[in-house]
Amino acid sequence: MSKYNILTTLLCITILCLNTVDASAQKKTSKKKEPVIAKVDSTEIVLTQAKGAPVAPFIDTLFLIHGGVGSFTVDQRASAIEDKIRSLEEYPLFNPDSLKLVEFSDQINVVYDDQKYQNSRIIISIDTLQAQIYGKAKLDLADSYRNIIISAIEKRQNETSWKRIGMQALFVILIIAGEYFFLRGFRYGYRRLKIFVRKQRHKKVKGLFGIIEAEKAEQIIFVLLKILRFVLIVASLFVCTLLFFKIFPHTTGISDQLLNYVISPVKKVAISIKNYLPNLFTIIVIAFIFRFVKKFLRSITDKISDNKITFKGFYPDWAKPTYNIVIAILMVFTFIMIFPYLPNSDSQIFQGVSVFLGLMISLGSTSVIGNIIAGFVITYMRPFKIGDRVKMDDTVGNVIEKTALVTRVKTAKNEVITIPNSSVMSTKTVNYSFSASQYGLILYTTVTIGYDVPWRLVHELLLKVAYKTDNLNRKQKPFIMQTAFEDFYVEYQLNVFTKDANKMNDIYSDLRKNIQDVFKEAGIEILSPHYRVNRVVNIHEFNEDPQTEDASGEG
Repeated sequence: MSKYNILTTLLCITILCLNTVDASAQKKTSKKKEPVIAKVDSTEIVLTQAKGAPVAPFIDTLFLIHGGVGSFTVDQRASAIEDKIRSLEEYPLFNPDSLKLVEFSDQINVVYDDQKYQNSRIIISIDTLQAQIYGKAKLDLADSYRNIIISAIEKRQNETSWKRIGMQALFVILIIAGEYFFLRGFRYGYRRLKIFVRKQRHKKVKGLFGIIEAEKAEQIIFVLLKILRFVLIVASLFVCTLLFFKIFPHTTGISDQLLNYVISPVKKVAISIKNYLPNLFTIIVIAFIFRFVKKFLRSITDKISDNKITFKGFYPDWAKPTYNIVIAILMVFTFIMIFPYLPNSDSQIFQGVSVFLGLMISLGSTSVIGNIIAGFVITYMRPFKIGDRVKMDDTVGNVIEKTALVTRVKTAKNEVITIPNSSVMSTKTVNYSFSASQYGLILYTTVTIGYDVPWRLVHELLLKVAYKTDNLNRKQKPFIMQTAFEDFYVEYQLNVFTKDANKMNDIYSDLRKNIQDVFKEAGIEILSPHYRVNRVVNIHEFNEDPQTEDASGEG
């Protein structure tokens, strides 16, 4: 909204308010307030609950009229009295002393005696019924009405005087000018603030928002500044509107009502916060106790994990999962304790939403709960631990992460495979690391040699291969097995022991490389189903020195 549109709006409001002053003097409002007590010159008139017609020539009700006169109903009578009072207010030479009390028959008349009227004009008549309703003498009640009428007319004349109107116009001009300069100053300050933020973009902004880029941080700050600008402009216009309505007597009620729209919710929130403070303190105490217990259990868990505290039959790798289970149970109990102290926790809406959310979670998390349960079972079964070399179905690799939901395995090709815990439970798992550390893992490879080569020589050569291979357990002797007799060759299986399952691939590669080297040195051909014994053999190929071949390859 531009400043010109704002000023135009303010001027329109001012004109409407000024017109209201004149219009309200001519029209009778449809909604009239019925006061319980009217006080004039220290005289209080206490109205009863009896129904009557209000007399309100200037919006506010002055008094009530009970009973009609002749063919006049009580409402018609009240309307006539209002017209007479307004007529007196419009009379420029109104003199309060000319409003007198005249006794006539069984009633007291409030009469205005002036040269403007050929005869004394009766403003209101007080009869016995009216006096009995208020429990006063007719003369006293008439005198009270007379004082009320005089005060209302004088107040009205003061409000509509040229001096008062001039002051109101001056205040309107000051309010418009103040709002105009405020908006200009605010606009200037907003621009300067944006320039400052841009200059600090690569300094404090980047340090303040280290988790996001400087451009994104700048955009977030600008959005917050726009929101702040909008709130301040709306607040200033609201205050300006309140002041406009407060200046003019007939719109004071509107100003109070608008202000009440803002203050009432704030009061309700403040009262609600005040009433909720005891429950809030209870929640804080419960949360503090939970935090203290959590820290204590965390300290115990860390000591168990580091083997500083040991329990028979309780493994260190159980410490963290057990801690998570205990904390989850404590969180549930803590929530149960806090729930009754939450705002509106006893309302049916709150309870219905809680049940609905619980139903959604229970229906949508079946597989999640299954994985969590499987994760806990795996933890306490201890089929593997972090860093172990395992085989799960067709996946071989090292366990790098084990959570309540999934297990992650890193293969020899640096592929990270995520396996749900429910799948881990439903398939067999081979733990190479456990076998290697406890028994010595047996690695084996097969070589096929022709029938013309003595098996004792083959065994000797394979043992030589085993002793040349690194990363093997020398305390456990390798052994050879003859596994099959094929049409053209015999299958020999070399079995070696290792304590390091993570070197499996390296050991297999070294074994096969050494088999080729050793058998070439011995001049023995390695056969396979793809070769025939009666094929033409390149003798030079088998008599070639492996060391020479390696040297030439390096060159």
